[in-house]
Amino acid sequence: MTGLELGNALRSLRLKRGLGLRELGRQSGMAAASLSAIENGASSPTFATLHKVLRVLGTDFAEFFATPPDEVRDPVFATKDQRVLADRYRRYVFPFPKRKDIRFEAILETILPTEKRSQWETLDCDMAGIVLEGGPLKLEIRGGGSWTLRRGDAFYVREGQEHHAINASHRPVRLVTIFYPPRY
Repeated sequence: MTGLELGNALRSLRLKRGLGLRELGRQSGMAAASLSAIENGASSPTFATLHKVLRVLGTDFAEFFATPPDEVRDPVFATKDQRVLADRYRRYVFPFPKRKDIRFEAILETILPTEKRSQWETLDCDMAGIVLEGGPLKLEIRGGGSWTLRRGDAFYVREGQEHHAINASHRPVRLVTIFYPPRY
């Protein structure tokens, strides 16, 4: 999805929800001018920014990037059909479409070494993952501790635990993250 396609999809969803740019900005904590630049393809949102905007619009990544329901329900998901979202710090590949028969959500994440801080987040689902390449990756759970993960190491974060992950190396870290139940 190009920046312009993303912006058009956001604009369409915003209008469908009956929100003006200023109201969306107020509810998401973003400037209306920044939202306009995103909608016009002149600016690319960070993952965290897009997450905030989608929440206000009553949706999430999985639904926003979902495959239309009338598409064939094959058990194989070609790379060319997978949804990709990237900002200057992270790249997310959503290999599976949103479908009722798929009872989990998976993301192939790449965390670049340029990100030195990440936002804390709390999920309403369990999350597990495994580091495929790179590392170390620092996982912190607020009030629970801090761990350093290397290639092959796995992690599990329970629903409701505030956490974040930071690339602690000078090269990209790739991991697969699984969410259950899916966030859609």
